[in-house]
Amino acid sequence: MTLAEVDLYQAILARRSVRRYERTPLEPEELAQVRAVIAGVRPLIAENQYHVLLRDLPAASDLTAALGAYGRIANPPHVLVPYLLGDRHPLVDLGFRTEQIAVRLTALGLGSCFIGCLGREAEVRDRFELPGTAHLAALLVFGRPASAAAGRALNALVREVTGATRKLPAARIFHEEDFGHPTAPPLGLEPLIEAARNAPSAVDAQPWRFLWREGILHLFVKRWNPRYGPGLGQSYRLHDGGVCMGNISLALEALGREGSWAMYDGNGPGPPEHPEGLLPLARLELHQ
Repeated sequence: MTLAEVDLYQAILARRSVRRYERTPLEPEELAQVRAVIAGVRPLIAENQYHVLLRDLPAASDLTAALGAYGRIANPPHVLVPYLLGDRHPLVDLGFRTEQIAVRLTALGLGSCFIGCLGREAEVRDRFELPGTAHLAALLVFGRPASAAAGRALNALVREVTGATRKLPAARIFHEEDFGHPTAPPLGLEPLIEAARNAPSAVDAQPWRFLWREGILHLFVKRWNPRYGPGLGQSYRLHDGGVCMGNISLALEALGREGSWAMYDGNGPGPPEHPEGLLPLARLELHQ
């Protein structure tokens, strides 16, 4: 791997949600780099139109409070508002594309944190004057991580409280041949599953499960997870599944490998047999 490829894979593994930021906004040159990252995002579903607003946040912004993140996120100087126009798996596609931005911000030395907005979409559309048909799932605040000891301690504490430091082991989420055989992934898949394990998820629900069968990696998400809570919160499993897919695609890029995702939506082959509690999301075919 080249140095850039090594840096990309390390950014996948190193990225953590940052809750406390330096108050100083980024320099114009740094924001130009962020815009270049946004412009380079790869789609999951080509016909969907992906847009990202970049906005500054005043010091007294009520955005995090309005979205239920008050007290957990302090002083973010900027926010990205990703939205999608199109109706093919919009939440999955949003997660897939926005995670690419989050990881590449890490590679630039910047911190970021998702703020979920499912159930508050109308409020976000109004606030940012988005089209009424815009699909939303989460905003991404970003900036320089707080360098003071108190800021670093808060970031570490919140990660511990939310369970973000307790990722499920690979043998809990990976199965071979059928769902009766949980196991560690084979050597060729290990870096991809490790990238998947490090994907962020709402309330650290980690809904993804994998089945490796006949050279195809099948991705499922749990149909119901108590960590998401009742109602609309369960839809975060789709966005989080897309985030996980984004990490795997970035890992393929970093490793110099190729693969193509196909959604399970009635077009093409159906999913393999699976427990009722799992929702088939997509399949990944790896190219030699």
